[in-house]
Formats: sequence, structure tokens, C-alpha cells
Amino acid sequence: MRAKLFALVLAGALALCGCRENVYSGVSEDDANEMVSALLRRGIDAQKVSEGKGAFSVKVEHEDLVRSVDILKENSLPRATYQSLGTVFTGQAMISSQLEEQARLAYALSEELSATFARIDGVLDSRVHVTLVQHEQSSGITTPPSAAVFLRHTPDSPAVRMESDIRQTASRAVPGLTPDRVSVMYEEFREKVIPPAVHKAKWYEQPYAIGLLSALAALIAALAAALALARMGIISVRRRGGGGKQ
Repeated sequence: MRAKLFALVLAGALALCGCRENVYSGVSEDDANEMVSALLRRGIDAQKVSEGKGAFSVKVEHEDLVRSVDILKENSLPRATYQSLGTVFTGQAMISSQLEEQARLAYALSEELSATFARIDGVLDSRVHVTLVQHEQSSGITTPPSAAVFLRHTPDSPAVRMESDIRQTASRAVPGLTPDRVSVMYEEFREKVIPPAVHKAKWYEQPYAIGLLSALAALIAALAAALALARMGIISVRRRGGGGKQ
């Protein structure tokens, strides 16, 4: 009887569960919170689910999957991760040439500056490309360092009024770089209107199904109560054998 009761309860629970799919998995809690917030603001029922060891996934209903991916993509979510100088130059066991060291330094400085500008309010994506001073031994020509900054931002971001500060920050971070050798490119983000998915009522949301599930729940409750009373000895269950009376 216990097995039958458990099976009925399990069947009812499974019937009430919706079908959800992962939009992203293996993201940090901060990224998951930001992604769920962006989806909820657009009317999508998103959930954050822990995967253990500090990793999380974001789940939505199956019919909202495509729309959710589009919304997160246009909001540049999850956020890009950047490497630091220490990360780039860690674990260099082999001796590197001067050219390789210069390339690593340029990359590390680009990552550091990208991370810095990404912290400006309203900046959704930040990319910086640094070129260090170059000496051509054959011609004797020296090319001074330069930097290109790309910022994708919301309309109300103060980044558009900080171009001079951005140039100064980049020039002070790169040896020999002057503000006039720093170019800044802006791209304003305008949220697209993505129509919500047409939700079709699932079978368990239909009026007849609600009544059926209610009756099933009442039956399960009655069986559970009878089982509890029988275990306490308040009522007894009599069985009929084949041909005899008990």
C-alpha cells in the first residue's frame, strides 16, 4: 500500500512539473543573478539553479528558450572575463624571446584596460587593443605605441562623456603612449522589442485536468489518512480469502 501511495504522489508531482531547459550552465552566481534579472524584466519566468562548487545554471520554459538567448545576447550576458598581468605571465617555464614577451605584455595591458573600462556604469562590453612601441632594425623606423578602445554602452551611460578620461587612463597604463594615440569608439545599445512567445496551455492547465488533479489529490489524502489510522489501530482492514469469511 505504501508503494502504491508513493507512486500516486510521484505521478502527481511529475504531472505538475513544467519542462525547463538550460539557457546557460556553469556560470558564476553574479552572472546568473544578472541574467535572471534581465530575463524577468522582459517577462520571462527564469530560474537560477545551483550546480554545486560555485557554478549555476539559468533555466527557462522550453518555448522561451530562443527569446531568452536573444535577450541575453543583446545585453552582452554573461559578462566577458578578463585576464590580469599576473595571470598572463604566470607559469612561464621556458625562456621567451623579446618579441613574445612584448606580445604577452600588450595582451595583458589590453585585458587590464578592458576590465577597467567595463566597470563604468552602463558599459555592457569593453574591448581594448594595445600596440607597444615597435622598432624595425632594417629601416631604423620606430613606431610609437597606440591603443584602440571599443565600448558598447546603454544610452544613459556616462562613458560617452568620459572620452578624455578614457584616453588619459589608457595612456598612463601603457609605457610611451600619449592620449592623442588612443582612439575611442562607442556603440550605443538599443534594446530590441522581442515579442513574447505564445504560451499554449499545457494539458494540466486545462479546466478538466484541474478537476481531475484535484480529485486525485483528494484520493491521495484519503488514502494517506486511512493508512495513518490503520497504523495507529483505530481502524482495521479486513481481507476476504477465496471461499471463506473473516
